[in-house]
Amino acid sequence: MLKYTEENYIDPEVPVNPFRVEALSQVSPEHTHDFYEFFVIEAGSCRHVVNGETQLLQAGCLVFIRPEDIHRYEQNGEEDCRFYNVPCRHSLMDEAMAFLGEEEIAERLLQSHLPQVALLSPTEVGEFVALFERIKLLSSIDKQKARLVLKSGLIDLLTRYFFNPNPVKQEEIPLWLEHALSKMQLKENLHRGLPALYELSGRSIGHVNRAFRRYLQQTPTEYLNQLKLSAARNLLLTTELRVVEIALECGFENVSHFYHQFKKWYHQAPLDLRRNRQAIPVSTASPGATRRPD
Repeated sequence: MLKYTEENYIDPEVPVNPFRVEALSQVSPEHTHDFYEFFVIEAGSCRHVVNGETQLLQAGCLVFIRPEDIHRYEQNGEEDCRFYNVPCRHSLMDEAMAFLGEEEIAERLLQSHLPQVALLSPTEVGEFVALFERIKLLSSIDKQKARLVLKSGLIDLLTRYFFNPNPVKQEEIPLWLEHALSKMQLKENLHRGLPALYELSGRSIGHVNRAFRRYLQQTPTEYLNQLKLSAARNLLLTTELRVVEIALECGFENVSHFYHQFKKWYHQAPLDLRRNRQAIPVSTASPGATRRPD
């Protein structure tokens, strides 16, 4: 099993090393490390296998990984995901915990069998990524300022999402909904859309809509749209099909609507994503992302 160390991956002067993982094809196999790590799912979903158990993670899930947690990422059906990863040096987290001084909460956060998961809104996900992108930029210009922004941001992050004196236990998705989500990965069901989802759920439309809000924090329409866009992204990266063919293959009847939704979600046009697929920066091999041969 791989074990990553902070000495090899994190600059001691700016004790984080943020990076984005564009697809599950880029992730490392099962691994552990001697440092802390945050990661947030930006798009799609995945199965996070950690300490022998599985967490189903959707867009917006922010996970706090502790040193010595053993984890890996697996596909959730046919769906891919994109996530933003922030490895943190042990000393940085020790300082933050000491500053907060809430020993009971810290112990619960650090000693629980599974890492804690917080659910962020799309706006909060954007704020999380923007914070660490700013720190990454500052680290190349003014490391002292980068450290100050980092420490302030980390304290805010911990207090907002993890230092909750009365944490809410994450609810498990009911089996009927998990079954429906799994079956919706199939092309024929994805093309049928909402009628297929409601039929597979075996529940009333209102019941299904409420369950999506409760367990996935989104509407069925939003979920299906993300599922289609994720499938389209995979085809753009792994095939030479034309964009029109991909749009139709993934259940978009209106190609201009597909272009609009794709750019809104991925912040680039479909062909731009395809052109950039060989240009993903890998200046250092980071935990969570595979190392390419020199």
